[in-house]
Amino acid sequence: MEIFLLWLFLISGLVLTGILLTKRPLIQWLLCFFIAAYFASFLGDLVAKAGMLTYPVKLFPQLQSSVLYEYLLLPLICVRHVQITYQSSFLKWCLYAFFYSGVVTIVEVLLEKYTALVHFINWNWLYSLISVMFFIVGIRLLMWLINTARKNSNSPG
Repeated sequence: MEIFLLWLFLISGLVLTGILLTKRPLIQWLLCFFIAAYFASFLGDLVAKAGMLTYPVKLFPQLQSSVLYEYLLLPLICVRHVQITYQSSFLKWCLYAFFYSGVVTIVEVLLEKYTALVHFINWNWLYSLISVMFFIVGIRLLMWLINTARKNSNSPG
């Protein structure tokens, strides 16, 4: 069942990639995707190597972290968050991030309880909720800073 779920997540992620990364401005979404993947892979590797959680069943068994989550699914969540909050206030960034992190946390807890895809050792649902929320808001803040710097460099003066 675990391998089936991994393939389902992979196919779903690829379909979402086709949907989310075809909107304009494409360069913005690609930048967000790659920045999120970079930081997610680094942080995910730290958590896995610290022994806080494990991924007993993986698509790529030679790696400690969840490549599918860190390089595809979480970056897509960040892209969608930036798309939805593009013209929003910081408060809305946080509210949407809380919603997304809540959904991710519920799915993760269900996967931990009923499958061998993730196993919490020194980790719990609250760590997931908080870390994913801060991660999403952090990526959104970084994208805002990049956009602000780009707009300022293009303005006359």
